[in-house]
Amino acid sequence: MKNDKTILVINGASASEQAPNFISVVVKDQIYYRLECEKKSFERGAPERFPIYFNEFVRNGYLVANKIDLISIIIGPGSFTGLRASIAFSLGLQTGLHCPVVPLRRGEAIFPYIEKDYSGKLVWHMTMARRNRVFIETNQKSEIKAFDFVDIPWPEEEVILSGEAFPIIEPLIPTKVNWRKSSINEANAVMMAKIADHYDQVDKVTNKLYPLYIDPPKASLPAGGLRKAPK
Repeated sequence: MKNDKTILVINGASASEQAPNFISVVVKDQIYYRLECEKKSFERGAPERFPIYFNEFVRNGYLVANKIDLISIIIGPGSFTGLRASIAFSLGLQTGLHCPVVPLRRGEAIFPYIEKDYSGKLVWHMTMARRNRVFIETNQKSEIKAFDFVDIPWPEEEVILSGEAFPIIEPLIPTKVNWRKSSINEANAVMMAKIADHYDQVDKVTNKLYPLYIDPPKASLPAGGLRKAPK
């Protein structure tokens, strides 16, 4: 197993101003992981510019494209457009460069780090969904469910809360709920790289990538109505 690796990290899942989308290069040197370069953005449409940022990394000497050993990518839940753009880009790199890809859920990428501080505790990762809805992933089940804000099934046991939706959900938490806020809100590039490297070592890589959609994308008519059919 190769000890030195160049890991490309991609996260285009964020749909809010609480967490950035990013593309990063993390270099593993024996047992140490170093953030080599990174482009973060809170702007809408940032994942669609990941190929541009990637080319900047190559042009500036931070990355040699055919030397990428592993790609770590968030597959959801989150922004429909951001996931679609970032996963399509990753699939192109995988096909062209023949490098393995490790798909990660947002909670999956952060739970091991939260659990170091809150061993044995229930942990929720919360992601914004459509208006007044939230995706909840727990560390005790490999599942993600979507709930309206008013229908969140708060547990009786203590729960550790994390994720980009936390600042929005916090004022809505009933007083009877026993909760604490995690010191880590979202996984960063080095965290994602470490998890992906571990999965690579135990052969949990894939050549299939799909966006993780919990709620089907909701289509709506344009404000000005539909265009007339062409004659």
